[in-house]
Amino acid sequence: MEDEFRFGPFSLRPDRRSLSRNGEAVPLGSRAMDVLICLVTHAGEIRTQAQIVAQVWPDTHVEEANLRVHVSGLRKALGDNRANPGFITNVPGRGYMFVAPVTRVDATPGRTGPEARGVPPAAQGRLFGREDAVRAAMAQLAKGRLVTLTGPGGVGKSAVARAILSRLDDGCRKVWIDLSEIDAGERVPTVAATAFGVATRSRDLVGALAQAMDDVPTLVVLDSCEHVVEAATLFVETILAGTASVRFLATSREPLRACGERIHRLQPLTTPAADAGTAEVAHAPAVQLFLERADAALGGYELSDADAPLVALICQRLDGIALAIELAAGRLETMGIAALAASLSDSFSVLTRGRRTALARHQTLRATLDWSYMLLEPAEQRALQALSVFRGRFPAEAAEAVLGGDGAELLAALIAKSLVVLEADRSVTFYRLLDTTRIYAFETLEGAGELEAVMGRLGRHLLGHLEGAGPYLYSGTTEDVATGFAHVVPSLRACLDWAFGETGDSLIGARLTVAALPLFFKLSLCDESLAAVTASIHFLDANPDLDETLRMKLYTALGWPQLVSADEPERGVAAWHASARIAERLGDVDHQLRAVWALWVDAVNRGEPGQGLMLAERFAGLTAASPDPADVCVGRRMPAATLHWLGRHEAAAAGLTEMLADYEYLPAGGHTIRFYFDQKITAHIILSRCRWFLGDEAGALEAVEAKLTQARSIRHTASLSNVLAEAACPLALASDDDALAARYVALLKEHTRLASLDVWHTYAECFESELVQRQGDSAGCLRQLRPNLDQLRSSGFILFEPVFVATEARALSRLGRHAEALGIVDRALARGRRSGGSWWAPELYRERAGICLRMSDAAGAAAGFDAALRMARAAGATALVRRVERDMTGPAFTSIYKSQLVPRPGRRQARGEQEPPHAARSADTPSDHPGPG
Repeated sequence: MEDEFRFGPFSLRPDRRSLSRNGEAVPLGSRAMDVLICLVTHAGEIRTQAQIVAQVWPDTHVEEANLRVHVSGLRKALGDNRANPGFITNVPGRGYMFVAPVTRVDATPGRTGPEARGVPPAAQGRLFGREDAVRAAMAQLAKGRLVTLTGPGGVGKSAVARAILSRLDDGCRKVWIDLSEIDAGERVPTVAATAFGVATRSRDLVGALAQAMDDVPTLVVLDSCEHVVEAATLFVETILAGTASVRFLATSREPLRACGERIHRLQPLTTPAADAGTAEVAHAPAVQLFLERADAALGGYELSDADAPLVALICQRLDGIALAIELAAGRLETMGIAALAASLSDSFSVLTRGRRTALARHQTLRATLDWSYMLLEPAEQRALQALSVFRGRFPAEAAEAVLGGDGAELLAALIAKSLVVLEADRSVTFYRLLDTTRIYAFETLEGAGELEAVMGRLGRHLLGHLEGAGPYLYSGTTEDVATGFAHVVPSLRACLDWAFGETGDSLIGARLTVAALPLFFKLSLCDESLAAVTASIHFLDANPDLDETLRMKLYTALGWPQLVSADEPERGVAAWHASARIAERLGDVDHQLRAVWALWVDAVNRGEPGQGLMLAERFAGLTAASPDPADVCVGRRMPAATLHWLGRHEAAAAGLTEMLADYEYLPAGGHTIRFYFDQKITAHIILSRCRWFLGDEAGALEAVEAKLTQARSIRHTASLSNVLAEAACPLALASDDDALAARYVALLKEHTRLASLDVWHTYAECFESELVQRQGDSAGCLRQLRPNLDQLRSSGFILFEPVFVATEARALSRLGRHAEALGIVDRALARGRRSGGSWWAPELYRERAGICLRMSDAAGAAAGFDAALRMARAAGATALVRRVERDMTGPAFTSIYKSQLVPRPGRRQARGEQEPPHAARSADTPSDHPGPG
């Protein structure tokens, strides 16, 4: 048998060592001919340098440059080029590959052997990400006589079939039959007859075809069967029944469902992960296809670090559909990468310029989907439209709720026709529409005037689903809730957008918002929750008495984002008061507790612990009527925490320890949802602060690190931010551990930046300004601190104002602005006396003493230190006592007292002697000296 290999206009006869182009000889050197034979006989495979050298130069050492010279000569002889190779391509770091389709025929004189008919279109460049698919389909062909490649339109079924045809090397005849251009099933045998040269006037055309096909082993490719699937199935089954050596490889958007059929579902090309680096992006098959087409369209293109995330986004938005990616890359002739990525929200208007030689339905994305859509039965068309209201994944029960009576059967039909994608996630099966398909179907849904009806069904399904899951959403861990319900969020967003739109149902939207509140808060989706709640309240306020319980719940939720947002501080307070009034009128103890708790948080945040203590006692009184025993524990936590801010650290620690001991044995509840923070973590935050103030600095920092780990483990954004802002950052700074403080501040900044948590992010900026000052940059400290401190004041978050004022005063004093520094310290002390917030007053007095030292005012420094010591000792704040005593024994204070001969405070008390008058009056009569006033 003499083999002949045909590719494009060329014919290669290895036995004669000849290459011809359209019948005319192409001269090649001996080594170049050997290289060509090596590549052609392994078409579609990567041949390494070592493999080529072993075949062409056996037992001879050859430099790589020598091989490159011969490959370059081959490319020139074939009319190939490196930028857009049609025959030989270099695979960087791996070797060379012959990429053109190759047909192998028997060229023995006088013998009619296997030959190729109906040769498929030449491959357009390399095949990316399909090696596994090609191997799997070839393995299936070795086991059975019918293999069908299925997948959505444009996914690359024909390209894979061409690759399989070029790689099969079993001596069989290969025939390509394109069914895309026929419009009636009865023409399938006629087209096949033409391919095999059988007279179409035969009375038994299929029988004659079977006889013609079976004279030699034959592989028939039936490309694009979906629009004539029944006729194609009948044709294939008849041929297979009447032959022994014929095999079929079919491409179709749905299986033929023929006897003995083996199905290989072709998935979209793999796209890179959202956080992938440039190297990982470039390695993704979808991106490799894009890069090849972009290189061809622009005459050269290489992926840069700046373009990598944009190219990844383009491929992700196009779901890895090969046709869509090719069309997108083609648009780079007229727009840049960034503009292309931004324009793909309207993919149908952008992806409209395919190859002139492509099938008509493959020249635009819309034409491809039109083709698929028109092949559906009317009920299937309506089902595809209805499923387009889902965003992302959805389970079968959700699909059936939206589709109605025959939902299960219609869903199965759309899966079979590659219009719905099946995805397995652990033990749960999900479905989804590719984005391109969903956008197309959603347009047809709107055009049919059915959007309101279908969205209404989706809204009612989501409402029932979330209400039924309410207890779990309240009590489940954040991780479990995210795992079980994250897939609901995209469709929930779409439904709420519709509900509050011009033609939506606002009452469904309001009810859905309330049902979704625990999910929103569990996943820390504050901004989305606020938008939906605001729209719901606007509707219910305009329709009084429609549903007061619903309005009460919404007002409760309206204030919650104020716990983390720096906008409109009055809105939260007004919302909680409104909720409390409605709850009291309705006798709803649960929402009375929620409202009072929120008002307590607001009072503490505003630096009003005295008012906070009254609200905490009010909360504790309401718990008597609550059916949840955990509310009693929360009611004990609130006054205990308030005592800390009042400067009574020992009493606060005792109350919190007792509360935590009781809370440990209570059943899990929904307190993270009802009271926004994880109650155990919040109690531990204040307990850690108390331990630090009481002198156990190392133990406090160790406990804080443990709570950070726990907050991360439950994946609750608010609780993690709270640990960082109220304990980790300030305690690390107060312990003078700058490295630890820098780590905590960086973590808080990054975490709150990503989660858009305004207040905590502003806290992070203020904490960081202290680190800037410690590096010797007092001016830089003020530039960073002051605008952020003003923002906290304007939004009502001044709990940590004393800490930040101390930083500001120190920076001013070090810049020589001592009077200004004393003024802001004195005003902060006065505010603390009015509100009862004395927890940081000893530090403010210590700071005042430091300013006086810089002014060489020994009396003022002594008064400040004396007041700081007496307040710290009265509060049992051992850590603050140590800080004062450290400064009093420092060289600055000692040298001033020696020079001015002023007795140092604290020493006479230790010996039982009377202090000088200025020191005794320092805390009670600040106007008698240049101290606080």
